[in-house]
Amino acid sequence: MNDSDRSDDWKQQETVIATEGENPGEWNYSTYPNWDEAMEAVKVARRQGKAAVIYSGATPP
Repeated sequence: MNDSDRSDDWKQQETVIATEGENPGEWNYSTYPNWDEAMEAVKVARRQGKAAVIYSGATPP
């Protein structure tokens, strides 16, 4: 394994996102198997006009 492989290891970890719910102050948490899938879900939510955030790890606050 070289340094560039190790630098992307974190992308393979489960990643949690929070998307804006239907009611004010409501957040829906979802877990994705890796960063790339989570990031795609964030992009979809934002295209739908919803707020979305991604967490750097599998545990939401």
